Amino acid sequence: MTEQALDEHLTRFLGQGRRVTDVGGVEIWRHERPEYVTFATHGLSSQPITAVYPQELVCSVEHGQDGAALHLVRATLEIVEENRRGVVNNQVIRNNQPLLADTDITGVLVGGHPYLDDFDVIFGADRKVLVELMTLIPLTSGEVARSTSTGVDALLDHLEDTDPPLLNVQRTSAT
Repeated sequence: MTEQALDEHLTRFLGQGRRVTDVGGVEIWRHERPEYVTFATHGLSSQPITAVYPQELVCSVEHGQDGAALHLVRATLEIVEENRRGVVNNQVIRNNQPLLADTDITGVLVGGHPYLDDFDVIFGADRKVLVELMTLIPLTSGEVARSTSTGVDALLDHLEDTDPPLLNVQRTSAT
């Protein structure tokens, strides 16, 4: 896949971006839309990791919560690089304590972007999957507990029914 295809896709859906930092040779960029900001990896898809398809990590948050999204992308990227294994859809990455200071965010749900249609996969001209975009959705301790006790599908149903502000890392549990 060309970096140009990734850059064009992320810019089209997430707004203009700029490089913020890199981890292990993978760049992390900040993109901005009027509704929210997003941090996304640029280059993970070219790394030798085990995954169904080459992938990039994405995390969107409300304006003013940039540090939270950057932290979640960086921490997940470090886990992926350490294990040489990508993340999978509907995976919940749990932590025993808050991942973000002064919040109830203790995990992330890996999945499709909750507010963007046709965003999650970049296809080539032949409809072959070039990159899968894995969105990291911050989860509160209650949401993580629900995924453990009743399963991820039940958590997804609950999130759809209650429609919590998923991009706000200051939210409280919607349980």
